Amino acid sequence: MNLSSILDQALNIKGVISAAVVSGEGFIVEEASNSDQDLGFVGGIIASGLASSNVLAELLGAGNISQMMIEYEEGPVLMIPLETKDEDYVVLTTIDSISNLGRARFQLRKLLPDIVETINA
Repeated sequence: MNLSSILDQALNIKGVISAAVVSGEGFIVEEASNSDQDLGFVGGIIASGLASSNVLAELLGAGNISQMMIEYEEGPVLMIPLETKDEDYVVLTTIDSISNLGRARFQLRKLLPDIVETINA
């Protein structure tokens, strides 16, 4: 299985508009979308946002980040850090509405082991 096919599975989850794997340096490793939304330009912003959130978690003594969600007028953005053997990665997912967030989070968790295994291969 490759990242493209796994992200295509993510697009089959109700409400998911787009999904991408972003490296810790901010490069889009792979992306898939059900719209004309291009995630290519957000990689660096995602990486710096995750780094800032990690600093905040450390200052608060809150432990590691398991996921981050930002709610926008047009729907939430979900970011899930991955634990891989070499480098930091984040799964970035845009969702059409907050009402689909719970389902998307639950279904995306099922895909995370396959994504990590593919990256580690």
